[in-house]
Amino acid sequence: AGRGGARARGAVRCECVCPTRAMKRARDASDAQRVTIDVGGTKVSTTVSTILRSSYLAGMVDLSAWDSDAEHSAQIFLDRDPETFALLLRLMRQYPHVAGLVPHEPGLLASLLAEADFFGYEPLLSHVKARAYFNAREARQDYKARSEFTTVGRLDGESFADRSVRVSAGEQRLKEHIAEIDAKFNSKDESYGSDRFDAVYGTVGDALASGVLPKYYLEPKPPVPPPTKKIVQLMPVDTPCWYLVGDAYEPRFGECGDFVPMHPMSQCITQPGLVRRVACHALVEDQHGTRWMEPMLHLTTKDLEEWMGTQPGDGQGLIFGATLDDCSLKKHTGGVARRTLLASDWFEKMLVPVLCEECGIMETNLWAHVLVAAEPPAEYGFSGGRELGQEAALLGES
Repeated sequence: AGRGGARARGAVRCECVCPTRAMKRARDASDAQRVTIDVGGTKVSTTVSTILRSSYLAGMVDLSAWDSDAEHSAQIFLDRDPETFALLLRLMRQYPHVAGLVPHEPGLLASLLAEADFFGYEPLLSHVKARAYFNAREARQDYKARSEFTTVGRLDGESFADRSVRVSAGEQRLKEHIAEIDAKFNSKDESYGSDRFDAVYGTVGDALASGVLPKYYLEPKPPVPPPTKKIVQLMPVDTPCWYLVGDAYEPRFGECGDFVPMHPMSQCITQPGLVRRVACHALVEDQHGTRWMEPMLHLTTKDLEEWMGTQPGDGQGLIFGATLDDCSLKKHTGGVARRTLLASDWFEKMLVPVLCEECGIMETNLWAHVLVAAEPPAEYGFSGGRELGQEAALLGES
């Protein structure tokens, strides 16, 4: 008993204040602090904890008044519309919940946003701006220009090897940047969307004046239509024409080295990699109404065989019922009996998949030329294939 008494007399009581409990006591205190607001003659009562969520209202309350009088009740007069303010106050009381509570009637929502902007209720504004931004924009519109990461041209005194390293590093940074923007759009990052809204559309007042708000909060912007090409008119060729394609970095066009001149194009076009006969010329129009002229090409047997052979499969050739799912090649030509193709479509469907994606030849290194001549020049093929004699060399056969 003596030892117990000694411990009792010698013990020091330590009381640890939990931060969470301290915050709760402070919140409970502010919840008990009453504020009466006269809004255009209509009185509403709320608490200090609620009005502190508004940057405007927070500056109208003297918090020290409750230190001397716990029963103090603040009085505020606002010359505002009572119905709109009541709607804003309801949302402030529901904090941090916003999504699902915002009205969808355009006129009412516009008034609410103007009110929230006036009173500085950021949770609502941030939610609305972010959703409107992601509804109005596509990720690719936020991609920075390639020139901000790299320049393709060589710098003064830069070797080909150094240029290659620099360009590759820039391309990698560009890919990482695109992946980052895509992730923000996929996750609907509210902080990013709200900040970008301010940068693109200005203030809430600007967005309301331009019609961006509340329109794009309530509905997504129609997606950008995919690129289309419509043939408006066909014109025959008066004399035989040939469409030539080659790789500018072929060794036969000159040694590829630092500051070594290549052969002139007048010589290069006499040794093209591929040659296709021009069937006619086409007036083409895109989805924006822009028009241009380009050749229509006759497809060769090798074109058709190549498309047959590259259909989905295991690389073991054509197998009935397995790899040969498009015998008519409608996916490539657009119709069972069509054996002519716009030069740009042939370029995208034939050259890019085989030469660029499979054989490693850069699309930017390919040149094209229309030659008017009675007879076509010989085809020299491409030496940039995975293995000479396979796909790239095969394309050189007519």
